Amino acid sequence: MPRIIKRYANRKLYDTESSIYITLEDIEGMVRDGEEVQIVDNSTGEDITSGTLAHIVLEQQKTNPSFPVSVLRGIIQSGEEFFSRLQWPVTQFRDEFKRRAEALEGGGKAIREFVDGTQKSVDEMQQRLDERFRDAVDQLTHIPEMRRDLERMRETIDALEERLDQLEENVDLSQ
Repeated sequence: MPRIIKRYANRKLYDTESSIYITLEDIEGMVRDGEEVQIVDNSTGEDITSGTLAHIVLEQQKTNPSFPVSVLRGIIQSGEEFFSRLQWPVTQFRDEFKRRAEALEGGGKAIREFVDGTQKSVDEMQQRLDERFRDAVDQLTHIPEMRRDLERMRETIDALEERLDQLEENVDLSQ
């Protein structure tokens, strides 16, 4: 069951589990720790989790830009297609599972065991896809850092080659 966070009209966030006001950074920490959260608008009861998590990502980008502009542009251009392509295998598997479960209705315990086992498989697959996505994003965020390191190594090699040339000249002059 997800941890319920209420957002009030004054934009304050209230953690109903620990009965304290929290910040976006606290929610970010919960999500990073693998905790499932659900953020609801206190006055309407509307689920605003997606918008709040997107806001957290936006704030991260402001302070520490980690996505290359080309990746962000691609996400915007492809819209929902980008995310639906990421989740397609899980969605297809769930649909197939649902179809089979409906076909087997009335089997009682066997169906429950089948449903539980299949749900566990779906959850594991979703977790693997999430890890793949995180790894892909993580790899994309390290590209600028690797370029800087490569440039530093090139500068060092150029400096060493220059010193070698000077040493060779000195050896030639002394003979």
